[in-house]
Amino acid sequence: MWKTKLTKIYDILLFLLFVGLFAYCMLHPELYCKTDKETGALTLRPFLLAAEILVFLAGMVLLFFRSRITLLLAKFARPLSIAVMVLTPCIAFAFTYVITHSIPKNYLPRNYRNLAHSPEIIFYNVLAAAMILLVFLIITNSIRISCNLLIWISIIFCVANFYVTRFRDIPILASDFYSLRTAAAVAGDYSYKPNYICLFAVQAGLVYLFFFRCLGKTRLFSAKRRLVFAGISCIIIAIWGKIFVFSDYLESRDIHLSMFKPLAGYNSNGTYVTIIRSIQYMNIDKPEDYSAQQIAQITENYPSDKAVASDDYPNIIVIIDEAFSDLGVLGDLEANTDYMPYIHSLQENTIHGYTYASVLGGGTANSEFEVLTGNSIALLPQNCIAFQAYLKQKMSSLVSDCADLGYQGLIAVHPYAASNYGRLTAYPLLGFQTYLSTPDFPEDAERIRGYISNAEVNNMIIRKYEEAKIFSDQPFLFYTMTMQNHSGYKKKPTNLQDTIKLPEHPSAEAEQYLNCIKHSDEAFEELTGYFSQVDDPTVILYLGDHQPNMETDFLNSITDGAYENWDEEEMMKRYAIPFILWSNYDLPVKEYEKTSMNFLSSILFENCGLPMTGYQKYLLDFAKEVPVFTANGYWGADGGFYTKDDTSSPYYETVQEYCSLLYNNIKDVKNRPEGFYELLTE
Repeated sequence: MWKTKLTKIYDILLFLLFVGLFAYCMLHPELYCKTDKETGALTLRPFLLAAEILVFLAGMVLLFFRSRITLLLAKFARPLSIAVMVLTPCIAFAFTYVITHSIPKNYLPRNYRNLAHSPEIIFYNVLAAAMILLVFLIITNSIRISCNLLIWISIIFCVANFYVTRFRDIPILASDFYSLRTAAAVAGDYSYKPNYICLFAVQAGLVYLFFFRCLGKTRLFSAKRRLVFAGISCIIIAIWGKIFVFSDYLESRDIHLSMFKPLAGYNSNGTYVTIIRSIQYMNIDKPEDYSAQQIAQITENYPSDKAVASDDYPNIIVIIDEAFSDLGVLGDLEANTDYMPYIHSLQENTIHGYTYASVLGGGTANSEFEVLTGNSIALLPQNCIAFQAYLKQKMSSLVSDCADLGYQGLIAVHPYAASNYGRLTAYPLLGFQTYLSTPDFPEDAERIRGYISNAEVNNMIIRKYEEAKIFSDQPFLFYTMTMQNHSGYKKKPTNLQDTIKLPEHPSAEAEQYLNCIKHSDEAFEELTGYFSQVDDPTVILYLGDHQPNMETDFLNSITDGAYENWDEEEMMKRYAIPFILWSNYDLPVKEYEKTSMNFLSSILFENCGLPMTGYQKYLLDFAKEVPVFTANGYWGADGGFYTKDDTSSPYYETVQEYCSLLYNNIKDVKNRPEGFYELLTE
C-alpha cells in the first residue's frame, strides 16, 4: 500500500516539474526568441519553439498513457531496455555536448576546435560515459536505474558547469571538488537565470526517464551471472583507467587542456575527456633534476636570520580585500568620478605598485596562500586550492615568522563562514592563534549588499589592537580576508551608494562593483587615519585577492573590441592588482611597476627592517631576475613574458630552481632543510 502511495506522489511531482518547466518556457519567450540588442525586439526562432513543444507532447504522452505503452512494449521490454542501455553513453554525451556548447565563449574563437569534427575524441567521451555506466550497473544491477543515473549526473554536472563558468569565467575541473563546501556557502549570492538549452536538456532528460518507466524494471543478470559480469567489468574499468586516466595516452594523442582558458578544452575535447585530463593535472610533477642535494646547494647560500624579539618592530596589519582591483588597468573606463581617490592620492610613507595574482574571479584562498607563505601555486593544478589539497601540516609563513619575533595578536579574521576553503584547518597550520568569522561580529554589524563591510572589519582591527596594547607593548599582527566586494553584481542592492557611473561604457555590474571599491577606498582612509594618530610604528599591507569576473561585452567595450583578441601576455592585465604598503612613520617611498603575490611577504619584511628567513632572502634575489611569477606565466628582467615550462626562456634554469623549492616546501615536506624556510630559534 505504502509503495503505491509513494509511486503516486512521485508521479505527481514528476508531472508538476515537467509542466512547470514547460510553463516557464512559454512565459519567457526570450528563451526561444532572438533579442535585438538595440531595440529589444524579439524574433521567433521556430526550431527552438517546435523542439520545446515536441518534447512536452512526448513527455505528456508517456506520462498519461504509461500503462498502455507498458502493455504494448511488454514483449520487447528487455531487448528494448538493453538496446537503449547500449545507446545511453551516446545519449549522455549528446546532452553534455549540447549544454557545454551553450556556454558563451570567453576566449579567442580560433581556440575552440570543433569537437564534432573529431570522431576519435567523440569516441573517447562515449567510452568514458560507458565506463561510468558500467560502474552503476555493477552497483545496482538495474538497467533503468543505471541509465538514468548516467543521464542525470551528466545533465546536472553540465548545468552546474554552465553557471559556474558564468560566475567566475572558469569551468569546473577535478580540483574544484575540494572546494564544494565553499561553493555551496556562496551559491546563494548569484543570479541563476536559466538559458533555453539548460531547460530543454532537463525536460528531455525527464522524457528519457518517462520512457524507461514504460519499459519497467529490468535486472541485468541473475546472482551468479552478476558476479561474473562484475568481475569482467572491473577488469575492463581498470584497464580503461590505466590507459586513459593514469597514463599519458591522451597527451600522446595531442589531446591537451589549456589551463589558462579551460572552457576551450570543454568545447574541443568534450566534458568527459576534459574532466579526465584535469584529474591528470591533480598531481604535482617533480621538477627536473630535483633532489635533496640540489635543495641543499640552493639553500646553503641563504642562511636565515636569528629570531630576535623586540618591542621596536612595527605593528603589522595585512588586509586582503575581496575582489579589490582597479579596472582602469583593463581599458578606458571613463568613470564620472574617481572610484578610489584616497588610494590614488597616496604618496608619502608608502610603497605601492601592482602585484599579479594567479587567480581570476575566484580561488581567493590561493592568493592568501601565496601572500602568507611566499609559495607560488604555479606547480599546483588549475583551480586546486592549496589550503585544502596540500596544506596538511605546519608550514612556515609570514605569521609563524612574526610569532618567532615575539608578535602578539596573530589574529586572522574572515567575516563570512569560517569553514570556507578549509581555513579552520589551514590558518592554525600557518601560525594563527585566533580565527574570527561571522559569529564574532555584532549581530547589527554594518553590511554592504549582503556582506559585512570593510568599515566593520576596521572596527574589529582597532578593538583587537587596543585590547592587546593594554597588556603588552609587543608588536601586534592582524590579518583579514574581507568579503564586502564579493561577486555577484547582478542583484541590485538597496544599501549601496550609487555615485560611480560609466556614461561611456554603461554596465550595471561594473558600476555596482566600482561603488563597492569606493567603499573600500573610504574604509582604508578611515583605518589609516586612525593609525596615523597611534604612537606605535605601524604598517598596513593592503591589496586585493583577484579581479572580479566581468562580462565580455563590457570588457570589449572598454578596450574598443580588442579584449577578445588579447594574447596571453595582454590577458595578464586581468590579474593585475594594486597593492599598498602604508606606514605611520618615515618609510622610503618606492614604486613597484610589477611584482607578484609570492614576493609580498619578503617585500614587507625587508622594508620593515625585520629579521628574514633564508627563503625570503632567496625570493628577493629571485625577483631581481623574475619580477613577476604566477601560475599563468612570468615576466623576466628583460621584459619578456614566458610560461613556466618555456625552455627557450633565458630564465628557464632560474625558474626551475624556484620550482624545486616550491616542490620541496609544498610536496616533499619530509625533506625540508632546517633553518631555511623559518627563522633560527634557540
